[in-house]
Amino acid sequence: MSKYGKLSLAALTALVLAGSAFQAASAEPAAGSETAAAAAPSPSAANSELRSMSVAKDGAEGPVVTLSGSGPLAYTTLELENPQRLVIDLKGTVSRLDESQVAVGQGGVLRVRAGQFRRSPEPVSRVVVDLDGPVPYRIEPTSAGLTIAFLAAAPSVATAQAAAPTPAPTALPAPAPVATAQAERKAADPAPQQAPATRAVTADTIDKLLRAPSLAAEEPTGGMTAAPTGSGSFETKAIVTDKSNYAGKKISLNLVDTDVKQIFRLFHEISGLNFVLDPAVDGKVTIVLDNVPWDQALDIILKNNGLDKQFENNVIRIAPTQKLAAEAAQRKQLKEAKDLEVEPITITRTLSYAKAEEVEKVIRDGGILSTRGKVMVDKRTNALIISDIPKKLQPLDQLISTLDSETPQVMIEARIVETSKSFSQDLGIKWGMNAIADASRGTGTGLVFPANASARYGLNLPGAGTASTLAFSFGNILDSFTLDIALSDLETEGRGRILSSPKIATQNNERAEIEQGVRIPVVSTTATEINVEFVSASLRLAVTPQITADGTVAMDVTVENNSPDFVNRVGDVPPIRTQRAQTKILVADGGTAVIGGIFTINEGQSEVGVPWFRKIPGLGWLFKTRNITNENRELLIFITPKIVKIG
Repeated sequence: MSKYGKLSLAALTALVLAGSAFQAASAEPAAGSETAAAAAPSPSAANSELRSMSVAKDGAEGPVVTLSGSGPLAYTTLELENPQRLVIDLKGTVSRLDESQVAVGQGGVLRVRAGQFRRSPEPVSRVVVDLDGPVPYRIEPTSAGLTIAFLAAAPSVATAQAAAPTPAPTALPAPAPVATAQAERKAADPAPQQAPATRAVTADTIDKLLRAPSLAAEEPTGGMTAAPTGSGSFETKAIVTDKSNYAGKKISLNLVDTDVKQIFRLFHEISGLNFVLDPAVDGKVTIVLDNVPWDQALDIILKNNGLDKQFENNVIRIAPTQKLAAEAAQRKQLKEAKDLEVEPITITRTLSYAKAEEVEKVIRDGGILSTRGKVMVDKRTNALIISDIPKKLQPLDQLISTLDSETPQVMIEARIVETSKSFSQDLGIKWGMNAIADASRGTGTGLVFPANASARYGLNLPGAGTASTLAFSFGNILDSFTLDIALSDLETEGRGRILSSPKIATQNNERAEIEQGVRIPVVSTTATEINVEFVSASLRLAVTPQITADGTVAMDVTVENNSPDFVNRVGDVPPIRTQRAQTKILVADGGTAVIGGIFTINEGQSEVGVPWFRKIPGLGWLFKTRNITNENRELLIFITPKIVKIG
């Protein structure tokens, strides 16, 4: 390497180490509701056991939780809120606890729970401390486990977490003065001149750096695979995402017009991986990065220069993006050509449950067949005839077996319950008075004039009903005064209950319908023709069930109970009384759910009488009639699905 190249490499290395030194100096974990702090993993804890869990209560200092195992325990912590909890995950640890919970109730600690959180791919035991609020704590590893001391006051959570041992990066002695000088210049000058400050490193220093232990030994990265950070216990899985997770050692870069080929030698020293550059790789790099994972910095540089990488074992090949895409397309074409060289094989599959036409459409539209593949349908035997290369036959056979599976059946029963309650009361009165004073009846008025006199009064307020009438007639011997009274009353009370229960069975995801009733003809006449249309007045159940993976039944259901009302006809056509419900509902197998209900109340009271007199207390009943009507109706619709087991 030329002297200029060594100087450039030294400048890059010094900047990286300066960023690493800054990171190590400021790497104090901050406590928060969702912040994870990790202890240094112990090699002996790879297959350790959690054997006991105890709590020592001390009123002055606070409770102390002791976790005893077969040796040192590697752990990560996580604080959660609402409710407040401290979660401690013991990596590579199998729980052998006899009791999974210990009650505390002191110093802000409610209880301690523990158990096996995960067994594969790496066993993880989880300890959860339930708190009634933020409580400072201190975790101290021991030769046989961990102790978690909860403090009554004083140190903050961040300070307590900082007490846990954390691996410190190994500092290389040679570039330390350069990093320090650069940091001092950066603090003194807001716009320092980077190039003169970093190219003061000699070629001997570069050789010493290259012969020194690799920076990758301080924190193994495991290649380009992003390792989980924090507690790693929740294992959230993304179905589709373009986001990259970076877990490489954090570095800082400050480069101006640097040859891109020199950058990859620097990444080789950081990661310990091998880099192979395509002859077409060329360009300059100008970049400023602070405290960035090295694998993220690599991706940024590649993307900025139109490059991409291929990773095989511990070798990374760098080439232009277009070239790698062309090579991938060529490999795909070559693989397909080799697959198509094999002679096709013809098989037949007779289907038992599915229709061959429907399965044939799925196979064609699913893109499973190769370019040489063919599929035909024999309707007479409900069979498929498939011809394709041997590599495609096995997935085709698995697909057909999945589609040609027995479809479960569902029995759906609906119950329509209609109840009615009515009460009516009619009270009425009819009375009259006739008084005569004349000589024919042997009476008189006792006056010269008028010698004769008569008076009549009649009140006719009968009840609406005629079920009961009580009549009285009073008069004197001379029949000169008569009084007739007729009382009428009627009280009616009725109760009714109608139950309709249609039932039908159908296959999963297949619509079924059952109906019973009458179809009423409705005639419409025009100038040129007579049209007859039939309108249904019937009991009808239409449903499409779907059996879920949990064994419940989701239904798209319509229930109708319509009946003709011949009492209130319009011409010769009766109106239709309608009871209908349409909904989507999820019901357990064999369970019953109310899908709808209507409750109506009709109350009425009327009074007819003589003004003023009908309001006289006690005597008002002689001058009025009253009618009371109460009617209640209730409609409930129930649905019950049952999965039918065949065989």
